[in-house]
Amino acid sequence: MKKYLIIWCCIMHTAAMAQQTTMYTYEGKFNSSFGRGDNYREFRGTLIVSGDRSLFTMKETGVHLPPVQANNLELRPDSMFTVFKDIESNSLLFEFSDMNQRTHLFADTLFPMDWKTSEEQRSIGGISCLKAVTQFKGRRYTAWYAPSITVPDGPWKLGGLPGLILEAYDDEDNWHMTYVGKQEVHDFDQDHFLSAIKNGIEGFPAFAAYVKKIFKRLEAALGAQSTANCVDCQTKSVVKFHSWEKID
Repeated sequence: MKKYLIIWCCIMHTAAMAQQTTMYTYEGKFNSSFGRGDNYREFRGTLIVSGDRSLFTMKETGVHLPPVQANNLELRPDSMFTVFKDIESNSLLFEFSDMNQRTHLFADTLFPMDWKTSEEQRSIGGISCLKAVTQFKGRRYTAWYAPSITVPDGPWKLGGLPGLILEAYDDEDNWHMTYVGKQEVHDFDQDHFLSAIKNGIEGFPAFAAYVKKIFKRLEAALGAQSTANCVDCQTKSVVKFHSWEKID
């Protein structure tokens, strides 16, 4: 009887561990003027992992007043700030806010990155990590992952390595996230994302088309406005298209 009790306790412990929800916290920066100048802002990222599902969010810390730049309109938050992943259904959803602050969900491919791993090591928060690099959506990323944390996930859309990504950044260091700690939390609300997956959701090409449409409308409206009070002047675009992920 004692033997069976021990086995039962082990099973229950394993089940409890499988349902454990952990929030990994990151701190870092993002240059919202990437490719045009320096406009770095500090961000805190959280990756909440529950079984095969996770939710990453990245929020700006502190107060920041964006600089006024001629011939430039910044459209945020791009595709970087809320990402839901479900390994079981091989799904990734990301959130996009339009100019009216209405949010939309789009789907993308889960972990398509072709990682090149190496034996180069470093310690992050006292945790031993290995280096990996990849080319993804027009940018080259470096990731430091921890084989001792068997979670094939990471900040933003990155993941698919044999361990949790504790630090990640692009080659120009416009975006940089570094792990600072973890804590056990209650499970996050997954229903919104799971319902979208079940009902079907448009993919990255639809997102690209949607963003292009927004910019074309803005370009036309602001271009017309710039020539409203002038005579014999040419219409010049006051909107430039900038997106973190390469959109053809």
